[in-house]
Amino acid sequence: MWFDKLLYPFKVAVAWVMVRLHDVFVFLGMDDGSGPAWVLSIIGLTIIVRILLIPLFFKQIKASRGMQALQPELKKLQDKYKNKKDQASRQRMSEEMMALYKEHGTSPYSSCMPVLLQMPVFFALLRVLASTGPIAEGTYQYSSLGPLTASKAAEIEGSTLFGAPLSATFPTADGLTPKIVIVVMIVLMVITQFITMRQLTMKNMPESAKDPSNPMMRSQQMMMYTMPLIMGVSGFFFQTGVLVYWFTTNLWTMGQQFWTIAQMPTPGSDAYIKLMGKRRKDYIEWARPVFEEYDNEVRTLDADDEQGRADLVERTLKKVKKSAPKQKIPTKFGADVTAEQQLGAYRELAYSEWDAMPDERWTRKFEIARRNAEAAKERNQPQRLTKRERQLRDQAERRRIERERQIKERQQGMSPEELERKREERRQQRRDAARKKKQGKDQKDQA
Repeated sequence: MWFDKLLYPFKVAVAWVMVRLHDVFVFLGMDDGSGPAWVLSIIGLTIIVRILLIPLFFKQIKASRGMQALQPELKKLQDKYKNKKDQASRQRMSEEMMALYKEHGTSPYSSCMPVLLQMPVFFALLRVLASTGPIAEGTYQYSSLGPLTASKAAEIEGSTLFGAPLSATFPTADGLTPKIVIVVMIVLMVITQFITMRQLTMKNMPESAKDPSNPMMRSQQMMMYTMPLIMGVSGFFFQTGVLVYWFTTNLWTMGQQFWTIAQMPTPGSDAYIKLMGKRRKDYIEWARPVFEEYDNEVRTLDADDEQGRADLVERTLKKVKKSAPKQKIPTKFGADVTAEQQLGAYRELAYSEWDAMPDERWTRKFEIARRNAEAAKERNQPQRLTKRERQLRDQAERRRIERERQIKERQQGMSPEELERKREERRQQRRDAARKKKQGKDQKDQA
């Protein structure tokens, strides 16, 4: 079977992990042979896979937030090409959408990566459990599957979860008890998948993204109901061990999401507003007394005591930065931000309402201002001239020098009275030109 050949490296890797984890559990005191150690080896396999996917999980969060922030611009783009059905317009729309994704550093496919990368492991486990019977009976195309020998395969065949064999599916299970266990596992798998998708959709999205007219929200809601249903129907053809794997990965995902919503909520979501309110309350409880003490000490300084004021700013800033991390308040600033500006930023947090977390707020205040200053500086830099532009510049400079030389020669041959008369003639010419211009404007207004 070509699919088995394609999955063979993954099957060997999955079998190797399962066997080694089983050896660890036996070493820790569990019974060798058939038993719970093989169930735990599947759970351990799931945990190892999810740990390896943690970096992708954080990229998924970043991509998901980028897509949410991008929705208003995508909607404008869709409205722009709403009534344009020709191929050229569709192509331009696609190009502009890709440019937006690149600008925001996100992609509609980034959030799918953790699930897609699990698929080879998932299908490999499914095929490994389907192969344990032939391996144990000696009818498999190979004598073993990596370290999974015939004796080990027989142990897996004899292992059960509450009476349901790990390699059994609902149609192949013998007896009522195994079928009930498999149905319960399918129900648990469906419920946990629905909960994880619902909490991601409802609890960790800003209100602007919950608009029913939002295409992303409609697709999220559709997936929230269709994916668990698809998995539920497919579950009747999964082995018990695969159901254990999927149920465990759903529990892991649920825990990750609870942590993410609590510690890294999406800006604008209910969880974000709740966390921001809690951090602000905790911050002002200790920050305001510090700044009140600072104000009292400032009043005792002389108006011209600059050194004393600078020392006071440094001491207060050091005290604030020592306590700020307890409320997740950042302490790092750009090199161009002075100590007085830093203290002013902390003071503003203590006496104003928060519209964003401090790191996001300061990014807008300092980082964006720095970038704008750098961009303005680059715009003011003299541009390098082309060869043709340099030639024209040199010609204009030579003409200017020649005119000045001619004027100087004429002036040297004139008396002071003649020079003054020439100047008066030029002044009169300018006055006449201005008067004619004004008359022309008045006539135009009257007409």
